[in-house]
Amino acid sequence: MAIKVVFLFLIAILVLAMFGRLKAPKITDKSNKKPLDARKCKKCGSYVLGNGPCACEKRG
Repeated sequence: MAIKVVFLFLIAILVLAMFGRLKAPKITDKSNKKPLDARKCKKCGSYVLGNGPCACEKRG
């Protein structure tokens, strides 16, 4: 009985995976564009998140 339940569970997972692949967006060359350059701090070179100043400018 337990083997039958495990087998049915695996079949259900496989069916869900097949439907998931059908609905997944296709990867094309258009989506592989280079991302925009991230903003970097001029003093320390670290990435700046958001619109505020860099962490090195906040400390000093």
